[in-house]
Amino acid sequence: MKLLLLPLLILGLLLSGCGGADVEQNPPPPVQEDNINYTGPAPQTEDIQLFKLTLWDNVASSNRCGACHVQGNTAPYFARNDDINLAYAAATPLVNLADPTQSLLVTKLAGGHNCWQASDSACADTMAQWLRNWANSADTEAATITLVAPPVREPGASKALPDDPTLFAATVHPLLRQYCVNCHAPDAAQTQAPFFADSDVVAAYDASRKLINLDSPELSRFVARLGDEFHNCWSDCAADAAEMLSAISQIADNVALTPLNPDLVPSKALRLDDGVVASSGGRFEANQIAFYQFKTGDGAIAYDTSGVEPAANLSLQGDISWVTGWGLQINSGRAQASTQNSRKLAQLITATGEMSIEAWLVPANVTQEGPAAIVSYAGSNTERNFTLGQSQYNYNFLLRSDSSDFAGIPALSTADAAEVLQATQQHVVLTQDPVNGRRIYVNGIDTGARDTASVIRNWDDTYALIVGNEANGNRQWQGTVRLLAVHNKALTAAQIQQNYNIGVGQKFYLLFGVGELIGLADSYIVFEVAQFDNYSYLFTSPYLINLAERSLPQALTISGMALGINGKEAVTGQAWITQQFEFAAGTDLSSAVTLSDYGTIIGTELGAASDEFFLSFGRIGEFEHVRTDSAVPVQQIIASNSQSSDIGLRTFAEIHASMSALTGVSQQQPAVTAVYQTIQRQLPSADNIDTFVSAQQMAITQLGIAYCNAAIDDTALRQTWFTQVDFSASPAITYSSANRSKFITPLLDRFMPLAPATSALRVDVTNELDGLIDRLSNCGGSCSNDRSLTIAKAACTAVLASAELLVQ
Repeated sequence: MKLLLLPLLILGLLLSGCGGADVEQNPPPPVQEDNINYTGPAPQTEDIQLFKLTLWDNVASSNRCGACHVQGNTAPYFARNDDINLAYAAATPLVNLADPTQSLLVTKLAGGHNCWQASDSACADTMAQWLRNWANSADTEAATITLVAPPVREPGASKALPDDPTLFAATVHPLLRQYCVNCHAPDAAQTQAPFFADSDVVAAYDASRKLINLDSPELSRFVARLGDEFHNCWSDCAADAAEMLSAISQIADNVALTPLNPDLVPSKALRLDDGVVASSGGRFEANQIAFYQFKTGDGAIAYDTSGVEPAANLSLQGDISWVTGWGLQINSGRAQASTQNSRKLAQLITATGEMSIEAWLVPANVTQEGPAAIVSYAGSNTERNFTLGQSQYNYNFLLRSDSSDFAGIPALSTADAAEVLQATQQHVVLTQDPVNGRRIYVNGIDTGARDTASVIRNWDDTYALIVGNEANGNRQWQGTVRLLAVHNKALTAAQIQQNYNIGVGQKFYLLFGVGELIGLADSYIVFEVAQFDNYSYLFTSPYLINLAERSLPQALTISGMALGINGKEAVTGQAWITQQFEFAAGTDLSSAVTLSDYGTIIGTELGAASDEFFLSFGRIGEFEHVRTDSAVPVQQIIASNSQSSDIGLRTFAEIHASMSALTGVSQQQPAVTAVYQTIQRQLPSADNIDTFVSAQQMAITQLGIAYCNAAIDDTALRQTWFTQVDFSASPAITYSSANRSKFITPLLDRFMPLAPATSALRVDVTNELDGLIDRLSNCGGSCSNDRSLTIAKAACTAVLASAELLVQ
């Protein structure tokens, strides 16, 4: 009976308001208009030739390293243009092909040495990619991670921003509202997230928290942007930075320290930047012609670090914010490359006739359609070269070819029933080659979406690469993009699986010092840690290791291990607190000894630059701390059993068929079909009654409305149902006490023909319908001419969409 009440209420409201893998040898050639015309001696070896093609050709121009590092100018002369063999000799001490990110050429750029772009990290990443192209072509051994002892940091007192924004409102917010409102506010003419200059002080405070460092106010991002990066200063940058520093210092001076509980048994403490950066190597990157890792973290540009010129950098337009741990969150607007720099996509893809679009995505929801344009190389929503789109639970692949129109239609889509697109992080790859045609892979798996072989043809090189929308702005997509790569070859299934296994985002190895606790110096518990999103960290797979390659001198027990953040144990996310780890005397710690495969997520507090982590233990070695209060909320776990309810649900197809049978309206009736296609995925998909949720009842009600509208509007059906009812009369007459049973009785005879023991009592259903008709008949003496028909549709839906049909 309770299930009957919900559609009644809904109808009343509606009507009342009516690693180790293969790497391909040949990276794409540069598409560069100002390449140096080298006329010196020929390369003496194959490796020198590879050096020239992958690195020298990219750095020797006068607007890059060739402006200084040439013969007779500034040593080292790795960009010299008189002899490629001497340039090679000068470059080799500056590169580490086993781990390109550790090359001096890369670290100098990362440190701010004469970057040719607005972002030092973008220049460093591009240089690293050129070195990877050289290394991959030379079959250099892949990089391995070398753990290095972190600085010794005791978990000590720290400061945290209060939940109340009062201090912020009195100090920092007035400066932001006065000087930053033209960009960093939601109502600005040219909006730029984050919106820390919002007039709503609570919203502004939330957007500012990660940009304020109370332990070291001078390291606050607000201060650095003004003093070190000269970002939109309002007068003198040094003076403006000092003014901002003073405002933040006032907050810091008024916030008390959070001291460490002296009863805890803690490890040494770490911040993220104390960790060892997990190498991003291991991806299959050959033939990568555009590559975005979204690492910059701020600003209005997402950089193409593929190393293939020209760089198709994306300009951010609209409500787009950076995701901590690499990524872009798109709420509205788009990220767009220039048409000139996007031209390389058309040139290099049409040259091979093959392509792959690879992306790590987090769709905001499963209701977007159109399709919503996730990645598009297009001129409008009717003219494109390719588009990766979303239509509810489906990924779509639109491609201009010899078998499509200029809009790339027909689209290739994942199967409706598979519902592969979910509002969670997914790895999506589209491939096209003239033999196999189009394919769509999700999380390393071939979805089975495919078409007949086609040939890329008639591409327009005047289009722009766009993320989050189409060129004319009418295909908005919402969600987070964490990586995007465009290849001018079709990736194989093995290569796609390889890149999926590598994962995405910024990762660190944090080495928590426990040497003093277990009586063995240089011992660490190591976690892989990632900035999961703007609000949390992912800790996973802890192991024990000794960097001096020694063994345990005695048996060791570790139990009650908990994560701590900023001087206290985290309230949630304690995956290991109930586990106990035992190690025998003599256990070799020269290599990792796994503690657990578990992972957990804890929330951020001060931001990635300031949050300080440590471990605490219930017991480790000779040290013990008995927790009097649980470090985590108590979770009651009830053992499952094999019993199940005798009552089940009709599933989506059964509901559709049952409504058609009861009303006599065809399932193919246009209005019914349109509604069913829209809400099909919202209907129950399992017959277990424990899975029922309220959203499913709304879908059932919508489908019931469609069927009842069609039935009551059909004169022949209506007259067959209600032989004695005059619906042209006013409700006062049609549903008078004398006439009402002439309507209710045949309605219930049709929709409740049986009377099982679990059925609602007929008298109760009659009373519910009486109440509904009374409410809907009360229209203040000004009922519309079709009011009686409208009431009939409402009553029809109330019964048809109730538990009488749903439950079986």
